[in-house]
Amino acid sequence: MSEVYSLHSDDDIGSSSNVTDQIKKLHDDPTITKWRDYQKLHGTISRTTTNELGDDDTSSECSHDEQEQQHIVEGEQNYPHTLLTYRQKWFMVFLMTITGFWSSLGSPIYYPALKELEQKFNIDENKVNVTVVVYLLFQGVAPAISGGLADVYGRRPVILGGMLIFVVASIGIAKAPSYGVIVFLRCIQSIGISPTIAISSGVVSDFTVKRERGTFVGATSGLVLIGQGIGPLLGAVITAALHWRAVFWFLTIGCGSCMIIGFFLLPETKRTIVGNLSIKPKNIINRAPITYLPVVQKRFHYDNPDYDSLDLNKPTLDLSTAFRITALPEIFLSLLPGGLQFAMWTLMLSSISSELSVAPYNYSLTIIGVCYLPAGIGGLAGSMLTGRVIDLYYRRSLQKFQEDKESGKISEDTPFNNFKVRLACVLPQCFIAICSFILFGWSVDKGWKIPSVLITSFVCSYCTMSSLSVMTTLLVDLYPTKSSTASSCFNFVRCSLSTIFMGCFAKMKQSMTVGGTFSFLCGLLLCANLLTFIPLTKGIQLRERRAAKMEAKRQAKRDIEKESDL
Repeated sequence: MSEVYSLHSDDDIGSSSNVTDQIKKLHDDPTITKWRDYQKLHGTISRTTTNELGDDDTSSECSHDEQEQQHIVEGEQNYPHTLLTYRQKWFMVFLMTITGFWSSLGSPIYYPALKELEQKFNIDENKVNVTVVVYLLFQGVAPAISGGLADVYGRRPVILGGMLIFVVASIGIAKAPSYGVIVFLRCIQSIGISPTIAISSGVVSDFTVKRERGTFVGATSGLVLIGQGIGPLLGAVITAALHWRAVFWFLTIGCGSCMIIGFFLLPETKRTIVGNLSIKPKNIINRAPITYLPVVQKRFHYDNPDYDSLDLNKPTLDLSTAFRITALPEIFLSLLPGGLQFAMWTLMLSSISSELSVAPYNYSLTIIGVCYLPAGIGGLAGSMLTGRVIDLYYRRSLQKFQEDKESGKISEDTPFNNFKVRLACVLPQCFIAICSFILFGWSVDKGWKIPSVLITSFVCSYCTMSSLSVMTTLLVDLYPTKSSTASSCFNFVRCSLSTIFMGCFAKMKQSMTVGGTFSFLCGLLLCANLLTFIPLTKGIQLRERRAAKMEAKRQAKRDIEKESDL
């Protein structure tokens, strides 16, 4: 049975007059030769959706899932939201995994080699940590810029370009003669590859809708970030068997191979460019070689494209959008707990390497690598299971919301509360994370038996990846037309916090011990968890008030212009 979905709301596309103007442009566009024939057969587009609240150019999006479930065209012809089958959607998840995986792997695979770098270049722990910190810093900043590029120019060229930069930088580090060169090239590495995680969420949003988005976003996030869990194991094995430089040759070969696969198989999915994939991209950089095969062209019916599936709301390039979205109070407070968890998770991975190599454990590099496996498994389980849970909860909440409207319990103009539906699924994990991180910190601090370290690292990873899946899904729900930019907001928050904490970690351990450090950070997480109730209960009202203020300003401006004309 084919799935059918709706157009964007007035806030997504603009006023009715703007839509008419844009459709006229389609009529006059010589590249769209079949539009008139399509319109004669099926009529014009009927837009009968309601609006969610919005704020200026941070864009408001449809809030009701029913708006995504029907694509209404005059006549009785319906068009699918995407031409991808269920299996093909999972294949896209696979492609997103092998592209974004190297971003999450690039930092932790390096941890086991830090001691060797200290000896090689005669530097202390603080200096060697700089090579980790700069990677995390640009991992937070770069996606905020590249996400906007992907929303304007397409996902494919930005992903492949970033992977190419990563490959070249990895070769440079593998041949680096000095500590300064490594620091510089680690920055370039991160700038190139880190946007792929945020853009992966944008790709998923292009071919999914809210009722299934949690499953696919969760799977993509979990599989991509599994590199954080297994990276240290790979790094330990490679460093022990060969040399620290071999780690970067591994990254070069692995990412280069995946880049070649992506070059041939990864299609453009941005809906302003390809619609539901039935529209052939104009620019060659957006075309995958596989789409030239007759069987693929037939599958995507390039000979009879669904022009009505083309998103008319083409975003303009604004590199500050991600930062302005992050600054919104309901967004920042929603993302803060997940960001703190990710920062502590980064410290946890670093601590496993440093604490298990000394007394009372004194483990070898290979054994330490194996100890990272529970963290990797926990992270994968958190993403996969949470994705399905939040999808199930979303469908039930939406059904109850619609029933309450029909019974008159709530008014017809009441908006669907995305904040409540999404954040309610993550609150239990946020509070469980407090206990698990405290226990982990004191277990390695006091030298408890190794099962305590492994079990707590599993739970910490589960909670962290669960939170990441929910936060990313919430952002994509709120900003589907700017999904890559929106996803980069959480990337910015979590990586910025990781950079700050990682930069201070060595000194915090000296003054407060490992257990004290994690206890202090868990106190911050507790405060952040309590602040989450503000967007959960008041998020919709905050957006409504802001939208009303902006509309009042626009109206006042129009009144002034009318008076000046008179």
